[in-house]
Amino acid sequence: MYELSYSIFLLIVILSTFQTIAGVGILVLGTPILVIYGFNLVEVITFLLPLSIFNSTINLVYLYRNKKITVDTNMGKYFFFICLPSVFIGIFFLKQFNEYINFNLLICFVIWFVLIFSYFIKEKKFSENFKKIIILITGLLHGVTNSGGSLLSVLIIKSYDDDVNFKRFQIIFFYLFLATFQFISIIFIFNQEHVNFINYYYLFSAFIGIIIGNIFSTKIDDDQLKYFIKLLAFISSILLLSKS
Repeated sequence: MYELSYSIFLLIVILSTFQTIAGVGILVLGTPILVIYGFNLVEVITFLLPLSIFNSTINLVYLYRNKKITVDTNMGKYFFFICLPSVFIGIFFLKQFNEYINFNLLICFVIWFVLIFSYFIKEKKFSENFKKIIILITGLLHGVTNSGGSLLSVLIIKSYDDDVNFKRFQIIFFYLFLATFQFISIIFIFNQEHVNFINYYYLFSAFIGIIIGNIFSTKIDDDQLKYFIKLLAFISSILLLSKS
């Protein structure tokens, strides 16, 4: 996987474009696609995580410098004290049961749960206790399946009435720390056995996607952002279902 492949190069450009627009995409879509290619789930996660971290970091700096947006500290408190520890637990579960559980189906069911959940929950604002529960589930699912970003994104777009860039900033910020903590935890739990240095060409392809995504993001409103995030999740579930 780490050798240069033009098909993967193009895939990363597309996924990075999506993640720049919606805050998620490289992990949510990239994981099922590369699993379908035949790669091991842990190998896929350690390949995509640095790309996701790179994308989120560049976009976070861009939005902060150009839009002067800051992070919601109340959501941040829940995230750092509830979500991140649960990611570690999820990764530990992945190590123990990676050979025994069909994670393709598990990821698919997680995504469908997110879509159904977002359809039936109509409230504009969630209660604080409900947010804590969702954030806990997000961490566990992300550690096991790499798909927690879908649930995190749904939570954020339903928690604020602010403009598109504010929501994008919150998703990107928390997703960056989610991916970073996940990557560090994998190195610790798996003793670096699955971690390799990524090809710089793939980082360049992610950067191309960042440029394209920021051009398109200026043309997207709040409703379009919501539908786009849900569409990404739906496509990834279909890909997984076809593999399973």
